[in-house]
Amino acid sequence: MSARDDGVRRPGGDAVSVFVDNDGVRLHALDNGRVSDSPPVVVIPGMGEYADEYAWMLDRLGDRRVVVADLRGRGRSDAPHTGYAWEDHIGDLRAVAEALELERPILVAISRGSSYALGYALRFPDRLSGLVVGDYSARHVGLPAEYAEQQLRMKVRGVPVAERMPEHAVRAVIAESREAPLWDRLVELRCPVLVLRGGRRGRVLTDELAEQWRTSLPSVEMATIAGAGHDLWSRDPDAYLAALLPFLDRISPD
Repeated sequence: MSARDDGVRRPGGDAVSVFVDNDGVRLHALDNGRVSDSPPVVVIPGMGEYADEYAWMLDRLGDRRVVVADLRGRGRSDAPHTGYAWEDHIGDLRAVAEALELERPILVAISRGSSYALGYALRFPDRLSGLVVGDYSARHVGLPAEYAEQQLRMKVRGVPVAERMPEHAVRAVIAESREAPLWDRLVELRCPVLVLRGGRRGRVLTDELAEQWRTSLPSVEMATIAGAGHDLWSRDPDAYLAALLPFLDRISPD
């Protein structure tokens, strides 16, 4: 696997768009290209989101190298007609990490991106320095077929998902989803884990689910962003960073 820099500067200082091949699927990412002693960070947006929305993070995480990935069907990445299973998305993360030579990164995930990050962490437990789960349970959610219409109408920051992803990709994500409970597997994780959740209506992690995280993974760190719902950062990016950065700062390079 190799990465190609298209030479195009994107929002976020010196960040460039790069493209990675995963078995014929071209994946796009934003990369600030920094050289740092700190572990690199890979940001994984949620369903219907794309890398450019997270370009602001490329300059807000200190001196770290930061990469924001467009998984298949999102942003500038290819949108094949099939191949949207949990394992396919985990493979996308592996392709990005290997092609960009990201040694033991910290995965910072949002919403459904968290299940892909968890899958990667469980499959490659020795390849991570840390994991941040964004308002999500320890599961890959299997979605019923009838959910497709609702998902296409759903708005993320005022824009319908139907305008954010190709319709066939949305339907394929749902059709190829399979329920994968991960609570009992959390003990397999070998890196520090932070779970972020909102403090307002709309959050996914209720108090009961937050307690389940603590019971299943006693070492987990948890932080609540008081002014956020499920969308953890758009109301107040500084509040999101105030919860995230102390965790990143505590993770030292090996």
